[in-house]
Amino acid sequence: MPPDVQETAEAADRAMYLVMYVILFVAVGFMLHGSLVSAFAVGLTTVNWKSAMALGALLSYVPLGLGAVLKRIRPLDKWQEEPESRSPLVTWCGLTVLGSVSTEFWRAFCIAALLRLEFSAEVAVLVVAVTFGAARLTTSTARAAGATFFGLLTGFLFVQTGSLLAPLTMSLIAAGVQLYRVRHASSRVLGSLVARPARHYVICPTCSASFHSGKVKRTLRNFTCPACGEVLEFETGRFVYFLSFVCLYGVPVLVYFLGYRNFTLVLLSIGAALLVFFFGIVIHSFFVQPKAQLSLKFGETGLHLTDRPNRGKNAPPKDD
Repeated sequence: MPPDVQETAEAADRAMYLVMYVILFVAVGFMLHGSLVSAFAVGLTTVNWKSAMALGALLSYVPLGLGAVLKRIRPLDKWQEEPESRSPLVTWCGLTVLGSVSTEFWRAFCIAALLRLEFSAEVAVLVVAVTFGAARLTTSTARAAGATFFGLLTGFLFVQTGSLLAPLTMSLIAAGVQLYRVRHASSRVLGSLVARPARHYVICPTCSASFHSGKVKRTLRNFTCPACGEVLEFETGRFVYFLSFVCLYGVPVLVYFLGYRNFTLVLLSIGAALLVFFFGIVIHSFFVQPKAQLSLKFGETGLHLTDRPNRGKNAPPKDD
């Protein structure tokens, strides 16, 4: 369609989003006021608000990690099809916050109503999650599955904490990062269509050759430079040490702060630490270009004054 017509249509879509979210929030408020479901039952309370928000922020690693994986495998030009890639950023920030608040308010009310009808917590969360995902079937099956999975996570948070702040925290973090991804990707479409493969390339510190680390001879930890034959490994940055410190000390303290004790503290600390470390590395790799260094054995520093670079079999001789 012509640019002016497309701009008018997109403005109408944004207005429709605003009207839809406002109507949803107001409708749930009226139903809550006229029903036997109390405000406390839908999580409108400040009891344990710190632990609820902490648990919501912790579980937000799951959608953030999955979104980072999707970012890598999805073609860059597809991000321009998202409506968030156009129009003022402030407008979409407001719609994102309003959408998260109204959706989580609706979800909490539905779960609380089903619990009052003596449904089990598992059934209530599943029914609301499937209903939430079914609304996305008109877009695609993949989005419907993702919305259902996200609904299961937020429903679990609400039932586990009894507070609306837990799912709302996770929803706001996930929606905010998704908005950043769309805007960042759309702003780099023209320049990154050629430069995008460079994200998967590393530079050999010995011969300065650039190559794809996934298309050369490698083991679980090391890979070989195809130009000079040097055995390399990915450089361990400060973020890995910081993330390891958080997983070893921060996660157990957080789990203890959430009220878990005894053997449950050990199990949850191990599981949460592995989850945080895995998704932390995935998210970090999305923002930071990987670097290669010489493969070092335990105790080596990599500084050898008498070492000479491996020139490979086909490299021309150099004058000393």
